[in-house]
Amino acid sequence: MLRTKGFFERKINEFKLNDCVIEGIELMDEKEFQEFSKTLLEDKDFIKDREDEMYIDTRGVVHGLLALDMDSGDGILIDSQGFNYARYTAYLPNIKSYIDNQISMVVDKIIEEATSNSSNGSWVIYFDEIEENHGLIVKENNGIGTLLLAELEEREELAELEIGEDCFDMMFYSEHLSYIDDEIEQNMKM
Repeated sequence: MLRTKGFFERKINEFKLNDCVIEGIELMDEKEFQEFSKTLLEDKDFIKDREDEMYIDTRGVVHGLLALDMDSGDGILIDSQGFNYARYTAYLPNIKSYIDNQISMVVDKIIEEATSNSSNGSWVIYFDEIEENHGLIVKENNGIGTLLLAELEEREELAELEIGEDCFDMMFYSEHLSYIDDEIEQNMKM
């Protein structure tokens, strides 16, 4: 049996969907998400603290904050319009699998670039590069960085990983590099 959740409209001619960008993610466990989903019109500190992540740009694209249930995978995309509560919302069932897939693809590309272009295993990628090259907005405590970090930590290619103020600083195992600096290669033979 395939189960999900849906929001049904009565007698509509077509769905009017908005283009959306997830600017940040508020990671929640199931209990927190259930509490939030039953009190959408109440002021929430996490919405107040992150109102800069929710707006509509000049092209009409909705930039929102995703409240994500890390257990069930469901989410609620929020555009508070400057208020401290979830003024406009979109329920996104099973969005976590989509997010996980996007994060994994970005990490694949970061690792491919790093291992193809580093001769000593050291690689730094700045958050603004991630946004520019991969479309993911990484800021301190916006949830996206947390998910990227977790995915990077799972990768076998990485020997070390540190998160800086504005970057990920990585060291890769030499066997994953496309080419190796002569000095490193000599040290490996010893």
